[in-house]
Amino acid sequence: MTTKMIRTLMLLTLMVGGLSAAAGSGPDAKIHFALSKSAPAADTSLETVTEIRLWFTEAPSEGTTAIRLIGSDEEPIHTGEVTQDPEDDRAFFVELHGALAPGSYSVAWRGMGADGHAVRETFVFAVTAK
Repeated sequence: MTTKMIRTLMLLTLMVGGLSAAAGSGPDAKIHFALSKSAPAADTSLETVTEIRLWFTEAPSEGTTAIRLIGSDEEPIHTGEVTQDPEDDRAFFVELHGALAPGSYSVAWRGMGADGHAVRETFVFAVTAK
């Protein structure tokens, strides 16, 4: 391989890398819909929980957000309706009907971002005895 060919290949590699980086950054770059944080946070232990609150990386498409609380016996626990935070369109919550007994709980959620891709995930937390 000649020096000229090596330089040409290196230049092409740099150009392609630069175009790829430019395509993935800037104001048009999209962060895919995902869970940003939660309260309670995943894998934490708390003495009391009164609601499940989720924050997403973007506002979900209207009507696509669901939040389910599941006990350690795999049975769903009745909660209030899924409600969007009036001050933050990326935050949703469900209120609990009474105190949770000590034990392990799962939160199963789903939502859909602007790109139409539905996301479903589950995380766990625990309630400890006081």
